[in-house]
Amino acid sequence: MGLSETILAAIIGALATMGTAIFQLVRNRAPSETRPKKNRVRSLVATVALMIGCIVGGYAWSSLRAISTREEIEQAMDARYQKQFAELVSQLAARPDAASNGVQGAALSAHDSPGSATVIARLPACRVNASPDEVGPVLCTEQLAQRMELCATVPSASRIAGVRLEARVPNTTEEWRLRDPGAASVGGVHVNGEPAEYPVSADQRSVCLDLANWSATDTLAVRMTVSYEFGPAPGAALTAAAPSAHTL
Repeated sequence: MGLSETILAAIIGALATMGTAIFQLVRNRAPSETRPKKNRVRSLVATVALMIGCIVGGYAWSSLRAISTREEIEQAMDARYQKQFAELVSQLAARPDAASNGVQGAALSAHDSPGSATVIARLPACRVNASPDEVGPVLCTEQLAQRMELCATVPSASRIAGVRLEARVPNTTEEWRLRDPGAASVGGVHVNGEPAEYPVSADQRSVCLDLANWSATDTLAVRMTVSYEFGPAPGAALTAAAPSAHTL
């Protein structure tokens, strides 16, 4: 049965105290009046010294055992950690490209994920100079319309999946008007041509639309969302591998 260091020290101190007490009882069976006073004092000092010695000795032995046990535990833990580290090194050495392939795969999957870029701008109303006595509605022309090029930045390696254009009057509860596919305008905003692309940096490029506000009364807010994805265009591989319609 294992005992703690504190219990062992207490047992040692108790045994020493009991031994000292028994020794004194045997020695002092004679009446104290028949012994000289000097001998009685000497016996008392010896008893106290023995008790103190037993207490100090038990505490010292307990502390020594505690230090020894702690050192044994530290050595066992160091050996265990070294063993685990050696096993990990051996596993990595057996698969030198496993970790790097995993990291590269995670980086590629994160880089190749589809996404979108959104930009918002305002187009002032058309600058029409109408005289006070002019009768009829004031109309805007292509020369008077307020123009701007709205651009969104996307990764260079991506492929454009779609361009969404919306317009509305700002600072109102009006809903965004969505441009119909292939339509030349949305609300008072006219689209001039197809989206144009320009390089920005080594890993980015801009997708731009040439817009014009033909409204003579309202400033218009426009919002463009460019969706992009990575990889070949849908059907590209099928087109390259498709058999010819002509037969020999």
